[in-house]
Order: sequence, then structure tokens, then C-alpha cells
Amino acid sequence: MKAYKHLSITVTDKNVAIVKMNHKQSRKFLHANLVQELIKAFEKLNEDKEVACIILTGDEETFIAGAEIKELTGISVSEAYESAEKMKALQKLVVHSAKPYIAAINGYCLGGGLELALVCDIRLAGENAMFGLPEVNFGIIPGGGGISRITEIVGKSNASKMIFTGEMISAIKALEFKIVSDIVEDPLENAISLANTLAMKSKLAIATAKKLINRKHWPVNYQENVEQEIYAFSLLFDYPDSVEGMGAFLENRNPIFKNE
Repeated sequence: MKAYKHLSITVTDKNVAIVKMNHKQSRKFLHANLVQELIKAFEKLNEDKEVACIILTGDEETFIAGAEIKELTGISVSEAYESAEKMKALQKLVVHSAKPYIAAINGYCLGGGLELALVCDIRLAGENAMFGLPEVNFGIIPGGGGISRITEIVGKSNASKMIFTGEMISAIKALEFKIVSDIVEDPLENAISLANTLAMKSKLAIATAKKLINRKHWPVNYQENVEQEIYAFSLLFDYPDSVEGMGAFLENRNPIFKNE
């Protein structure tokens, strides 16, 4: 398997591919280079006839701690839209794959990291996992379909609270909200065990079931919803609040929004 800078891929003897993000290189954030490498990796794994299941994981402290704010600071509306489109392309590779994707989550799973986890078929959380959509703190909104998906999973009231406050929730609360299927001591170990079980099943049966499970996620209306999110996300980069929110984060201070 091709060597990557920001992630590593290991294929077990049970034909399970483990995609582990190298946070020493990526600084725990979902930056543009990591997104591009994930796209290439998922494309290859989806095409590999031997691979039966894909596991996505980070390290013991972080799954993905959101977008790289430095990359978003000062960008134009069109650049923001292009960034969100890349995320959509990455997510489609997971949703439209015939193979099951399992997210093994330790530590922080925030922003774009949560949006990526939400498109995985199964999500396992460690006891230390924390989930959130903190974009409001930067004067923007989730730009990768997170609003539609989290609302579908947790309901309008819970989704509104998460999105409006930007606060993180614990693994226990995420289980209660059905964001994850299980809380386990070792998410990666449990994901491998589950993937080994899935690898023994009929690939055609799983592919067919996955297509039916996901059929309501990418119909015309859902695609329109995601496009509206991407468009709204992008337009916020033309307003002062996004500049203040991201600047405050990079300067390690509380943002002061004018709210005019």
C-alpha cells in the first residue's frame, strides 16, 4: 500500500484495512493535505477487491479535532466553498462505497472530524471520547453536511443545542443521542474484532444492505440540503464574525462579535 505522509494504512490477514491518521504530522486537525490523502486512500481501498472492511481511527487522544483554522482564516467565499466541496467528495467515497466503514474514536471528535465520523457506517467510542460541532465559536457553521446528519440522528432540539452552543458532549451522552453504537475500552481493538466478523459475511449482501440503509442520505432533497449548508457556510467567510472568531482562536482569546 502506498506510503502517505499524514496517515498510514495497514491491511490485516483478515483483509481489514486500518486507516490511522498520523497526528504528529497533521497536528490533530483535518487540514487540506490530510483530506486529499484520505480521498486517495479511500479511492484505492474502495477499488481493492481484497479489502473487505475499512477502519478509520486517530490516536489515543484525538480522532480529529476539527478543521485547521489557520487554513480557513482570511479565505474568500469561493475558497471556502471549494474546501467544503472537498469534504463532500471525501464523504461520498464512504457513503457510496460497497464496503463497511467503521470509525474507532478516541478523544476529540470535533467539527469536520465529527462530520466524517457521521458518514461512517458504525461508530465505536472510547470512554474518553468527546464530540462537538464548535464552528459557531469561530463565527461560522458546520460546512460538511453536519447540520443535516446530526439533526437526523439526535433530533432537532439536541442538534440545535450542540450547534448553537458549540459545546462538547461526552461519550455517554453521544451513546444516549445514538451518535455512537457502543462505548468500549479500546475502540480500535473492538473495531478490528467487528471488522473481522464482517469480513466473513457475504460482500454482496453487505453492499446491498448498505446501499439500502444509506438510500435516504443522498437523494435529491438530501443533496440539496447539503448544498445549502455548503453555500451558507461559504458566505459566512464574507462577514466580520468569521474573521473575529478565527482570529480570536489563533490568538488564544475569547472572540468579541459585534452582532450588528
